[in-house]
Amino acid sequence: MDREGGGKAYIIFILGIVIGLCAPACDQLPLPLGKKGKEQKATAKPPPQPAPQQATSSPSAAPTQEVEPDYVYDPTGKRDPFQPFIAAQTPIKPVGEDIPATPLQKYDLSQLKLVAIIVGTGEGSAMVEDSEGKGYIIKKGVYVGTNFGKVKTVLKDRVIIEERYKDYTGQVREKEITLRLHPPGEEKGR
Repeated sequence: MDREGGGKAYIIFILGIVIGLCAPACDQLPLPLGKKGKEQKATAKPPPQPAPQQATSSPSAAPTQEVEPDYVYDPTGKRDPFQPFIAAQTPIKPVGEDIPATPLQKYDLSQLKLVAIIVGTGEGSAMVEDSEGKGYIIKKGVYVGTNFGKVKTVLKDRVIIEERYKDYTGQVREKEITLRLHPPGEEKGR
């Protein structure tokens, strides 16, 4: 036991000496590893320029060195890297239509529950219930929700609502949201 503890101490002692001898050499390493990268740039003097040579008519003139320009980032045509991938979608209010403000437009579609559907020979109707339990009758063409969703179709088991919005690139997109009469996981025989 005592011998193992002595062996560990000896190894630690040797490592300390090696690190102590190598640490001053770290300042001489290239930029990514060396400590004095920024300090050397700030205090370093430019190397002395060679004296201009006399123009000679000799064909073997000294080759000129081409200096590479520093890299400059050009963001034109590229996406802003600091914008989130899932950007807020801005709803588009239909232009040219006189949309009466209904109580259904102050609720998000996730707050509405489809409770009944009436389908007959004519146009179908449905009844949605808000979070307070108040019911509203909707049919094709009625605006529903805070994002100006328009009822596209009333089917026997669901209502399809279409919303238009602008995505992060500014393009107008459409998405369909389905309100089901009996959402998955909910019993039909209640």
